[in-house]
Amino acid sequence: MRADAAQTDVSSEVLSSLINIAGRQRMLSQRIVFKAMLALRQSDGALAIARDTLRTFADSHAALVQGRDGLPGLFSPALREAFHGTGNDKDKGNGNGHAAKKIADFIALASAALDAIGRNSARDSARAEDAVQALIACADPLLNDLHGITAVYEQESRRIARLQKKEQQQLIERIKSIAKEAHIVSFNGQIVASRTNVTGREFAVVAGVMTSITKELESVVSAFVKKTASA
Repeated sequence: MRADAAQTDVSSEVLSSLINIAGRQRMLSQRIVFKAMLALRQSDGALAIARDTLRTFADSHAALVQGRDGLPGLFSPALREAFHGTGNDKDKGNGNGHAAKKIADFIALASAALDAIGRNSARDSARAEDAVQALIACADPLLNDLHGITAVYEQESRRIARLQKKEQQQLIERIKSIAKEAHIVSFNGQIVASRTNVTGREFAVVAGVMTSITKELESVVSAFVKKTASA
């Protein structure tokens, strides 16, 4: 329960940013491969674009995993599972690996390929050709992993929205209960005040103020209920 409560602190704006970043990673990975292929064929500007795109891809991955600038990192077990898997030996041995490792391998492979292309020597040309071919081969499996990660962020967004709605409802019910108790106390206070003398009149003032506060509280609750219902 405490872990769920902490996760509801992630705002809808932050969740939207995380989903957008995760979704953009798919496009960036494909752009890296495409520009690397063009750079291998000496297309003007392709190498610079590929390197810039790779930096953006690596930076976004680090932001998603580690968190920064208001992003929470891997804030839930589902996200940690999506990136790092269970750690079972069975998973390690079936060739699937973990998404975070695949992403790191893709970044390293792309970096090596672009460096080889940039050196433009005969030996590096053959190495770059091999690296680009390897990059192409891993692009589709990586795309599936990136798609799966985006889906997990979307699932987490829906789950947190449900938790937040439940917490709001619990808060509303609690405020209603407090308002009801305060209303009863103020009503009883007015009855007691009407049966006494000067002290009672003073108490009546307090009871009246308490009644006003109770009505205001009920109004706030009503407005909050309407707002959350229409959200």
